[in-house]
Amino acid sequence: MTRSDLLSKRSILAVPGSSEKMIQKSRLLNADEIFLDLEDSVLLSEKESARSLVIVELNKGGFNSSSVAVRVNEQNQLIGVQDIEQIVTQAGSKFNSIIIPKVETPEQVKEICKRLTELELSLGLANQTDIQLQIESARGLLNVAEIAGACKRTISLVFGPGDFAASMGMQVLNIGENPVNYPGDDAYHYVLLTILTAARANGLLAIDGPFSDLQNEPGLKLRSQLSASLGYDGKWVIHPSQIEIVNSIFTPTKEVFEKSSKIIAQFESYSSSGQVAGAFLFEGKMIDEATRKMAEMIYAKGIASGLKRPKNGDENGKA
Repeated sequence: MTRSDLLSKRSILAVPGSSEKMIQKSRLLNADEIFLDLEDSVLLSEKESARSLVIVELNKGGFNSSSVAVRVNEQNQLIGVQDIEQIVTQAGSKFNSIIIPKVETPEQVKEICKRLTELELSLGLANQTDIQLQIESARGLLNVAEIAGACKRTISLVFGPGDFAASMGMQVLNIGENPVNYPGDDAYHYVLLTILTAARANGLLAIDGPFSDLQNEPGLKLRSQLSASLGYDGKWVIHPSQIEIVNSIFTPTKEVFEKSSKIIAQFESYSSSGQVAGAFLFEGKMIDEATRKMAEMIYAKGIASGLKRPKNGDENGKA
């Protein structure tokens, strides 16, 4: 699977860190992860007050989501450096990870990693803060393989379609949509696959970015299906109405999940009896070791998403 084996991050809800009302509401929602945002959704004049509010709300706790993160400001700015220092110092045990925007080089990541280690040591904490890295520019994409392996704290790579489109000069009107007059369905296929490959090569999760047109449900479904079909673990959402749609698309269907379970069970049955030579027929199709690996990936994602083991299938103990 991945380094974050069985950790479900199908939907990741962005919550403006400057809005107490939205933070309160997010506590009750069923996104797999929520992140309190100090970057793009917060006005420059409200940055410091938003940080103070986020620290207060983190310490209150009570979030329904299994994972809570904070997106800080760019780390080439003093305010971004202060974000990490103050959040870790004042609420270090109250969240799971920090999202770093606009990452472009492995050197940036190594410096952040070193700074976090020194800060935690000074506070008596032991490497408990994970980081998620946003790839949002042409330079970031070119360096993504090195970025992914630059720090052991990294748990995921996140595609940032809005800033990426601007970086490339794409004619995009709504974040996450194809460029104007693009002749196909997926202008981002190469980008998504490149980020995914770097993530998997380093045992990381791969997360697709947001889709900003709240009135375009078919568009959200299409973008989610495209990245989910490639193997992405989840997608950012910017409104509660998008959570259920995204959760559903990034959860294996019952049919596929149960078939995966049966394939795993069949392999283990044959293996324990010494019958497996390399490949054999299963429901009229030839399957082999590669099939088992694919089935185990789907099965793991299903279990992480809350699906239950089929009664007649799996005794493999993978949950």
